Amino acid sequence: MLGAKIREIRQQNSLTLNELAEKTQLTASYLSQIERDLIDPSLSSLRKIAMALKVPIYTFLTHESKQHVLTKATQRRKLALPNSSIIYEFISPMASDKSANIKMEMVYFKLEAKSWSSEEFIIHAADECIFILKGQLEVYLDKEKYVLEEGDSIYIIENIPHRFYNPRNEVVVGISNICPPIY
Repeated sequence: MLGAKIREIRQQNSLTLNELAEKTQLTASYLSQIERDLIDPSLSSLRKIAMALKVPIYTFLTHESKQHVLTKATQRRKLALPNSSIIYEFISPMASDKSANIKMEMVYFKLEAKSWSSEEFIIHAADECIFILKGQLEVYLDKEKYVLEEGDSIYIIENIPHRFYNPRNEVVVGISNICPPIY
């Protein structure tokens, strides 16, 4: 399913596997295996592919094509990234909806107990504000560590490497606002 979406978008952009490989600095063989769903890409590789194809990373991980202004709690689009213990639910429409003029994305998230948001630091060309609704979250911004408790927030400026850790034995819940949406 993921591979088919990547192939479809690559072909819509009239790119060969070799051209995409050059843009992403990944091998054509690796990309071919991803497109055939023989292997799952790392989060880092998926980001490179999304950037090369000029689409939000979420485009590859969602099944719906129609977006609405109203988002019911029971109908939020959910996103689980590869090699990650964090679950995202979109509060706002997703930027991948080309028919909507989306200028930010709001995401409700849950991070499992004693787990990291991702294996690697995340870097994106968008500012992000995180607000903790429940639990405790350790936020690592490059070499600095911040501990957020319930009601705390942190503003992360674009292109700052970051990742999160939940040190407790309970799920941490929060909201993230990303502006502009991540492509």
